[in-house]
Amino acid sequence: MAETEHERAIGESPLDKFLRALDQLDAEAAMALMTPGCRLLTVDGRRAEGTEAVRALLTSYLATLHSSSHRVTAEWHQGDAWIAEVEASYELVDRLQLNDLPRAFVARGGPDGLSDVRVYGAHEDPLEHDGETGDRGMRIGGRWMPSL
Repeated sequence: MAETEHERAIGESPLDKFLRALDQLDAEAAMALMTPGCRLLTVDGRRAEGTEAVRALLTSYLATLHSSSHRVTAEWHQGDAWIAEVEASYELVDRLQLNDLPRAFVARGGPDGLSDVRVYGAHEDPLEHDGETGDRGMRIGGRWMPSL
């Protein structure tokens, strides 16, 4: 089946390119898509504003991963905003796998790049959480599993 014009436009969205950079574990490629005054909100509530702070947060996040995969299941674009429903799968550096986690990405930007990227999901601890605080999550097979 031939790709429609709409499907081509979606595949080339700035958000799609951002997700591809994350899946390549390439913070610099992701940063190349961002504006100087960019902002980032991660699914676990961490925030960064400005190029260096966003770069540091992305670098820290990607350092916890051995691999990453984001599959867009639906995407919308209106004005300067892109919204995507995503299934995210991660393999941490210790080879623990977290698969098919539901995510919602909201990105804003223009021809100069993305100025704001926000990631939403169930309330979660950072992927590298050690399970030392509170009851958010559980231990399975001796390993801490963040709340999903």
